[in-house]
Amino acid sequence: MKYTKSILSVSVAFFALFFSACDDGSSAPDEPVDTFDAAIVCPADGMNAYGEPNRGTFTDVRDGQVYKYTTIGNQVWMAENLKFDAPYSACYDKIDGFCDTFGRFYSLHQKGELFDLFDQELLDTICPAGWHVPSAPEWNELADSMGGPQNAGLRLRSSENFGEYYKKGTDDCGFSALPAGYWMSNGSLSGEYIMTIYWTSTKRTASISYSYLITSTNTYADINQPKLPIRCKKD
Repeated sequence: MKYTKSILSVSVAFFALFFSACDDGSSAPDEPVDTFDAAIVCPADGMNAYGEPNRGTFTDVRDGQVYKYTTIGNQVWMAENLKFDAPYSACYDKIDGFCDTFGRFYSLHQKGELFDLFDQELLDTICPAGWHVPSAPEWNELADSMGGPQNAGLRLRSSENFGEYYKKGTDDCGFSALPAGYWMSNGSLSGEYIMTIYWTSTKRTASISYSYLITSTNTYADINQPKLPIRCKKD
């Protein structure tokens, strides 16, 4: 009888300890804390590492086009889509003013093909002097600066109203990612006023390149489409 009571006491103590450990939540991983602060990550005022104002404009000497730019973390990005009339590029003129707002659509592959090697000369010269087509890791760094992929999409997207199917972003750093969609092989658009997608300079395979999507919920790399917008980053 005494032996039985001892076993019962040990069992009760064990289960009490077990349920206590479960109740305190120590076995569950902590949720990541979002510490993003635009005043720190991308202050509108002040100077960046290039000795220039954090936000401003610059002129593409090739065609006189003036672009806005913004500084986010250690990076400086164009705050508008590229509009330079480069080989294999196209301006969507079926909607009045579309090209003025969303820029041109580009192929960076040889002969403008959907799947092919990069046209390296075009890739190296399509952005204004002192700027370049960002790599996938550079896009990832941007997302990290904005609080991680799960937070960056909404913070990078334009806060303008582009219709009922577009979910406006908060545009915390003045990046103003635009829902231009992409140019399909038949010359029409897909995802206009909805989808935000850009070229990267990173290959996925010999003939497929990475693109970068900015949605209302996250950011991520995908494969290229026939023609895509470009957002340049300062060298």
